[in-house]
Amino acid sequence: MKATLLFYILLFSASSLFAQTEDAWVYFKDKPSETAFTNAPLTMLTQRALDRRTRYNISLDVKDVPVEASYVLQIKDAAGISVKARSKWLNALHIQGLQSDIENLLNLTFVDKVEFANKLLNTSGKNNSAQKTIQQKNKLDFRTDFNYGNAGNQIEMLKGEVLHQQNFTGEDMQIAIIDAGFPNVDTYSAFQRIRDNNQILGGYDFVNRNENFYTGHYHGMAVLSTIAGYIDNEFIGTAPDAQFYLFISEDSINETTLEESLWVEAAEKADSLGVDVINTSLGYTKFDNPSYDYTYSDMDGKTTFISRGAEIAFSRGMIVVNAAGNEGNNAWRYISAPADAASVLSIGAVNALGAIANFSSYGPTSDGRIKPDVCAQGAGVYIINSAGNIATSNGTSFASPVLTGVITCLWQAFPNKTNAEITQLVKESGHLFTSPTAQQGNGIPDFKTIYESLAFDINDIDGDGVSNTMDLCPNTPKGTKVDVNGCLMLSSDNFNIEVIGEACLDKNNGQIKITASATFDYTATVNGANYAFASNTLTIEDLAVGTYEVCIFIANQSYEQCYNLAIKPGNIISGKATVVAKSVVIELDQGTAPFVVYVNEKEKMQTTNTQFEIEVNHGDLVEVKTSIACEGVFSKEIALEGLINIYPNPAKNRLDFIFPNEIKKIEVTLLSLLGKNIFSNSVDKNNPSIDISFLPKGLYMVQVKYGNTMKIMKLLKN
Repeated sequence: MKATLLFYILLFSASSLFAQTEDAWVYFKDKPSETAFTNAPLTMLTQRALDRRTRYNISLDVKDVPVEASYVLQIKDAAGISVKARSKWLNALHIQGLQSDIENLLNLTFVDKVEFANKLLNTSGKNNSAQKTIQQKNKLDFRTDFNYGNAGNQIEMLKGEVLHQQNFTGEDMQIAIIDAGFPNVDTYSAFQRIRDNNQILGGYDFVNRNENFYTGHYHGMAVLSTIAGYIDNEFIGTAPDAQFYLFISEDSINETTLEESLWVEAAEKADSLGVDVINTSLGYTKFDNPSYDYTYSDMDGKTTFISRGAEIAFSRGMIVVNAAGNEGNNAWRYISAPADAASVLSIGAVNALGAIANFSSYGPTSDGRIKPDVCAQGAGVYIINSAGNIATSNGTSFASPVLTGVITCLWQAFPNKTNAEITQLVKESGHLFTSPTAQQGNGIPDFKTIYESLAFDINDIDGDGVSNTMDLCPNTPKGTKVDVNGCLMLSSDNFNIEVIGEACLDKNNGQIKITASATFDYTATVNGANYAFASNTLTIEDLAVGTYEVCIFIANQSYEQCYNLAIKPGNIISGKATVVAKSVVIELDQGTAPFVVYVNEKEKMQTTNTQFEIEVNHGDLVEVKTSIACEGVFSKEIALEGLINIYPNPAKNRLDFIFPNEIKKIEVTLLSLLGKNIFSNSVDKNNPSIDISFLPKGLYMVQVKYGNTMKIMKLLKN
């Protein structure tokens, strides 16, 4: 959460008369490709995301369908328009351009409406001229005081250690951190544990549009540390075994409405990946362009682009946790977007004793709803700082992720509770729930109370969320995911199955290797024969070529997962060789890499590619051997002199011809791909080339005639 934000005096002056680049959102009327995408859901969402929808009975709808590609292309091609971001949920593009160019988009039949970031340019825009003058500050500024210690108080205040003691530490749960950057997460020792355990699943820098997310402002790194940091006996985050996606949507240098759109893009990506919880320690009210600033009346959870996106994120089944803001001492005072959204769990900050931090932003929302929802420690909170050391810091930026980790552990314990049920339980457990205040909301939640109230239910003795009368599997392990019948349900990627065919023909040495990620007492049958797993792994060797039915079971559970697998016969190297000019192109369709290539019994190259080219002369013997001796040898004897051919190809200025032995002259015609004659001439063997420098770059056909023979070849002109 931004500790301070940019503020301004809105002045109407002569400068407003001149045309300037505006930010806006253009919304579309429909999604013509809706049926095609909904009929193929894996083109929109991963299997994990679809499993989450199934678990919580959330249907796919038009919001899941990508923005129509043809619409995006037409907007990109529109005069003066630059496309900066897109949202499938809101069926909109974030664009920049002159006001007149943006308004011209309304002439496109598929455009529904345009909303300018400058609300004065909208027909029903709100007048912001009554805003006060407020000093401008660094939007991501927060003070960190170096100090060694441990992070015990910040989790014990929430009684989150009760969840850890029950082995609910975030395992198999996925959290997306959407923030300003994550430098040194790939190097600092505090994050070595999550690196070694492959808990960082990926990320993306939406600001710079690249895959490097270990960059940007260290704010996001510090936020992540409160959840995932681990230094033995000194520091531990609130969900140390969770998995993470790290997304950058915040431009730490500039404050623009584009950041809202990038946040929505990141949230959409998180949804498509199957993420469970989103944490955001960001908020928006003021911008570099004061014409775009929000007023308190805009903090209704329905006005800003980012808050509308956050609401849709919640509707997809995720929990969205957001810092309330650090404006309690400033003239703005109130929460910011998207903390104003009704379904977002907005977090205020308290100190180590549970007293409200004076900087923590106030509620309620402009339409009178309680915000913040709850509080966590955000004053004197322990983090990993920019130098990689344990330190204390202040800000709702850290109260939010501290609580995010504990919520993630709670959801792990009770995975059949919906996101709405979990967030409501958190609010109701707050110490001020019966008498909320404007700055503390419902107060500090008590996760021990929540856990104990859910852990045992006489009507649900195995605690899986399915009543005894409906539970077909009444002994599922605590904390595991179950289906609507109360039976164990493992994630779609729980089993990694590797099938290895014969090394060589008739060796009967195929293998099936199965590795499970979740730990249970597994057994398996392979074509009826019984096998037991050892440490979540099963390897079956010396298998003959053929088809095998493999079924996996879990002891004392009604679980069965079957696969039909095939052991393929060993390879014999095979392929084809094509002589082109002074070289031969080898294309292998069978054989085990790496390949060693010999010419006249001398090694010429090694490669892992199945297609490669090597220079040869007439009469050369080319041989290719694989890494497995029993796969044989592929060989080709080269005969160049009986062929008519061209080289080089691609060619730039000159094209040469290779003549058959008995031919002295050929007739050459250059044709376009449509068959149009571009050039014709005779070529003698004594001067076997033509000038093609006059040709534009492109693909052409070369027709060669001699005697009763005609050959047509493709030519790429560079």
